[in-house]
Amino acid sequence: MREKMFAMIRILVEKALEDRSLLSDEREMTALLESRGYSQEEIYDAVSWLQQIHGDWSGGEEALRTERRKRSIRVFHPEERLAFSPAAQGLVHRLYALGALDDHLREEVLQRCIDLTDEEIDAETVKTVILLVLFKENRDVLGEDIQSLLRIDTTRLVN
Repeated sequence: MREKMFAMIRILVEKALEDRSLLSDEREMTALLESRGYSQEEIYDAVSWLQQIHGDWSGGEEALRTERRKRSIRVFHPEERLAFSPAAQGLVHRLYALGALDDHLREEVLQRCIDLTDEEIDAETVKTVILLVLFKENRDVLGEDIQSLLRIDTTRLVN
């Protein structure tokens, strides 16, 4: 089931790159996923999981600049080091260092990645989840440098 969930999330993120309002419209998300052949139960699970991401973070870029001054060091737990590929760990660290992720968002991304897969978490999975979380949290945060770092390989989308 996790593979289907991740595939649906990737489809939603890919469409959100074109129209970010998609993630706030449950009907539109449902219609898109239905058109890709997913069952109502699978769609309900994906949309419910997505709605658990809090989309009310406010403060925008100014808050991120202020937050950048108060950085903490996060050491991956040994189980997390095994779960995340080195490239995935590096991507999370780099986006944190750039200020795209604060402490709260970093933890949200790490937990969401762990929720999505039992296999090793690769950089593409992290990119997808980071985009999803950033779209849900604050759509104005994505600058061009961060967007270019997070470009996802759309050839891997699964129906």
